Amino acid sequence: MKEDHTVLVAVTSNETPNHQTWYLDTGCTNHMCGQKELFVDLDDSFRTKVKFSDGRFVPVTGKGRILITLKNGDHRYIYYVFYVLDMKSNLLSMGQLAEKGYVMYIVENKFSLFDKKGNLILKTFLSKNRMFPVDLHIGDFKCLNAIVNNESWL
Repeated sequence: MKEDHTVLVAVTSNETPNHQTWYLDTGCTNHMCGQKELFVDLDDSFRTKVKFSDGRFVPVTGKGRILITLKNGDHRYIYYVFYVLDMKSNLLSMGQLAEKGYVMYIVENKFSLFDKKGNLILKTFLSKNRMFPVDLHIGDFKCLNAIVNNESWL
């Protein structure tokens, strides 16, 4: 059985999309991204569709992980991100975050996200277009290969 997912976000902006910016969204059923190059791995066989707020159904052509770099230099993954080619903005599903046990507060135009232990994970402020943007630093992932021609180097 195919599942439908919903995206209720609407953004009004004259700015060029920034691939580092993600928007926290209460109406988004899954994390979503439209830039294939941001995925560390992508299951291209995963298929479903999402319904945009204008009523259009758009295909999801993969699901995978995106590597981010934290301010302290550590790396973490955003899991179960849908690859949606038509996405102009990246979305973080607040529903998915809640399912993973994160605690969220919105007080006086400030959004705060805490882990299960009460540690602050992120905070952001309401933007002019009434969205909560988060600038995530996408991690550099590299696959290195070494060839040994001289066994004395081992």
